[in-house]
Amino acid sequence: MRALISVYDKNGLDEFCKTLDSLGYEIYSTGGTLDYIKKIGIDAFSISDITNHEEILEGRVKTLHPRIHAGILADPDNPIHNSDIRRLNLQLFDIVVNNLYPFEKVSEDPKSSHEEIIENIDIGGPSMLRAAAKNFKRMIVLYDPEDYSDISQKLISNSVDLETREKLAKKIFKVTSDYDKKIFDFLSKNEEQSIMPSNLDINLSKIADLRYGENPHQIAAVYSDKKNGVANSTLLHGKAMSYLNYLDADAAFSAANSFPDNCVSIIKHTNSCGLSYHKNQVEAYKLALRGDPVSAFGGIIGLNSELQPETALEISKIFYEVIIAPSFSKKALEILTAKKNIRLIKSTFDDQTKEYRTINGGILYQEKDNFELDTSDWEFVTKNKPKNEDMENLIFAWNSTKFVKSNAIVITENNSIIGIGAGQPNRVNSVNLAAKKAEDHLTENSILASDAFFPFSDSIDLANKYNIKTIIQPGGSIRDNEVIEKADEFKIKMIFTNQRHFSH
Repeated sequence: MRALISVYDKNGLDEFCKTLDSLGYEIYSTGGTLDYIKKIGIDAFSISDITNHEEILEGRVKTLHPRIHAGILADPDNPIHNSDIRRLNLQLFDIVVNNLYPFEKVSEDPKSSHEEIIENIDIGGPSMLRAAAKNFKRMIVLYDPEDYSDISQKLISNSVDLETREKLAKKIFKVTSDYDKKIFDFLSKNEEQSIMPSNLDINLSKIADLRYGENPHQIAAVYSDKKNGVANSTLLHGKAMSYLNYLDADAAFSAANSFPDNCVSIIKHTNSCGLSYHKNQVEAYKLALRGDPVSAFGGIIGLNSELQPETALEISKIFYEVIIAPSFSKKALEILTAKKNIRLIKSTFDDQTKEYRTINGGILYQEKDNFELDTSDWEFVTKNKPKNEDMENLIFAWNSTKFVKSNAIVITENNSIIGIGAGQPNRVNSVNLAAKKAEDHLTENSILASDAFFPFSDSIDLANKYNIKTIIQPGGSIRDNEVIEKADEFKIKMIFTNQRHFSH
């Protein structure tokens, strides 16, 4: 019995090699792995004893040899293979243990040179792993040190069956596929950024099966290719996250992380129903709740700073499904864990640059709406102009439209939403909804923001009816002049951003 071991990651190798040695396996190895095995007191042989060829090119060529790969790929039950085995006196391997150069780690290190990164593209390792995985009918192939203990026990009890070998082989093809994808992504990252890739490989690993999808009759799971972000968040308290919990938590956390500290976002069905930032977190929460206290019930709260006890006390007065934050103070956790039916989620924020959605027969892939705001592009198109001190509130109002479904109208007051009109087929209906919700809180400083242009001046008539005197919108309608004239008639300040924030 023979094992071929060549690893970068030596974790768990001592005990596994001792198990193989005790079972009578001849261990063959290369370079640093061979030295390591010998140092722990186990007899091991160089693969050069099989190939009769030294390692060359600074170790680039070690296992890439016909006698090595024949010893892995051979099937003794095949008469032609068996003839070649006898004729060439091939030595067969029963176990291959290999893990790969740390390409991902090196490529993500800003200190790594291009030459170092390229040198960490493993060639012999993937070839050897794939060869052993292909021949899982008789081969045991190991990549993950986490598998050493289980396989050791099965080797001792002689219970490594075909199902186990096939499971290990499947794992190898996933590993080598991911490895090649990371190399491809690295070599492709310097392509012209304005051009979408000609091929799009989406390679994700399942994090968890979900109880069901958007509705109870739909099967669902959550997947990720990263180690951070909402998909990889930590559940500190409460039941497992549902499909809808993930969607709403992502919307809440994304909104909160798009504004300065302390920002609080309240989401219902992925639509914002409250959003505010304030130097005092509990005030930010109270102002966010003011945006739509009825809809907030059963919603999701996102924060971009550690949840404080005072805020937790206020939150505990109303039922929420999920609270998601970068961290929770000890006292805040004590307050909220007393509530049985709330989920507390600790998460990092992954500022993704791309997003995709499925359509029948394919996907749509685009840059996220992370456009860097440049107020120098804004046009102050009416006779009545905003003051410099209005700019912070205007920026908040404009950015908040990103988190409301189109047609989106948001009315804000001092960096807080006070009224929302979301998802209406026509814009004037959205204005009407937002204004009615905001009516009790409207002041001369209130701002109406629209995610897209006004096709007609009727929305301006309606805004004036509610005494709203500042409007920010993209502009771009063929009737812009009519809209501006109407605003001037009512002495309304109007700003064109020359940027749209549709959200479908």
